[in-house]
Amino acid sequence: MIYLPLIGLFLLVGPAIASIAFFRRLSTRWHLFLLSLCVVYGISPFLLRGGAFSLAKRFDCSAEAVRFRCTSPVWLGDVISGLVMSDWLAIFAIPSAILGAIGLLISGILQHRHSRDTGGTSGEIPAVFYRSRRHKVIAGVCSALAQQWHQSLSLIRVVTVVLAIVIPGFIFLYFWCWLAFPIDPRWQQQPIGEQS
Repeated sequence: MIYLPLIGLFLLVGPAIASIAFFRRLSTRWHLFLLSLCVVYGISPFLLRGGAFSLAKRFDCSAEAVRFRCTSPVWLGDVISGLVMSDWLAIFAIPSAILGAIGLLISGILQHRHSRDTGGTSGEIPAVFYRSRRHKVIAGVCSALAQQWHQSLSLIRVVTVVLAIVIPGFIFLYFWCWLAFPIDPRWQQQPIGEQS
């Protein structure tokens, strides 16, 4: 039962990284950093497996079928066994990293075209969704949702807390919103719950 959300999480890492670059309209340097992060994520299962074999060699652990046994500390054998099996995560990590890299390349090309068409001056394309600067407790995501949907801020916060308790992966969605959407650059915001 817990495996499906984990599989979904492993599959969404790359596209989530790409969407952060798209929504934030990041510079080329940040695009390259996030691209390298996608590459490291894609090869991380193999890095974990290599690290497991290095640990087994360092602590003189012996392999018995698919399980490692270590004399001291004993629990290290189970850790090494789990890390050796992590290369199965490559089934999810590699496609996710490829999608993330493609998304980052598309985002970089679109941003480059936009800056070339506007001459690099006249500002950015305005974001559709801004986190609130004034009415925030953690990141301003709930107050931005309240403004966007013209709902009560308290209602949105209660629903967010309930969803975070009921759906464990909801915390990652909130964290992604924190990273993906920029904070409102305007000094004056409209009051929460009022229509514009």
